[in-house]
Amino acid sequence: MELTKRNARGARGFSLLEVMIALSILGFGMLAASVGQLSALKTSRQSRSQTVAMYLAEQQMEEFQSMSSDDVIAEIAAPGYPNDPANPIDPDPADDNVVQYNRRWFITQDAPEPNVLSIRVEVDWVDPLGFNRTTVLRSLKAEL
Repeated sequence: MELTKRNARGARGFSLLEVMIALSILGFGMLAASVGQLSALKTSRQSRSQTVAMYLAEQQMEEFQSMSSDDVIAEIAAPGYPNDPANPIDPDPADDNVVQYNRRWFITQDAPEPNVLSIRVEVDWVDPLGFNRTTVLRSLKAEL
C-alpha cells in the first residue's frame, strides 16, 4: 500500500529542477535558431552586394562589346580613365541599401595577341562589415 501512495505522490507534477532543465534546453534551442537567422541575413546581404556588383560589371562589359573597336580604344583617352564618370554608383537610390559601388575599366591593345583588345571591368564596394570587396570581369574583343 505504501508503494501505491509514493507513485501517486510522485505523479502529481514536475520538480523545480526538471522545469529549470527543460527551460534551459528550450533557451539554448531558441538561441541557436536566432544565431542561425542572423547568419542567414548576413549571408543574404553579402550575396545581394555581390550580385549588384556583377550586374554593374556585366552592364559595362556589354556596352563595350556593342561598341566598335575604335570607340572602345577612344575610352582610353577619355577624361578620368580608367574610372567610370558615374562613380560612386548607387544602383537603386530608392532602397535602403547604403552600399555604393565604384566601377573602373582597363583596356589593353594587342593583348594577348595583335588586333585583340583585352577589357577588364572592376567594381569595388565596402561591405557592411567594413571589408573592401572587388568583382572583376574580363573579356576580349577583336579589333576590326
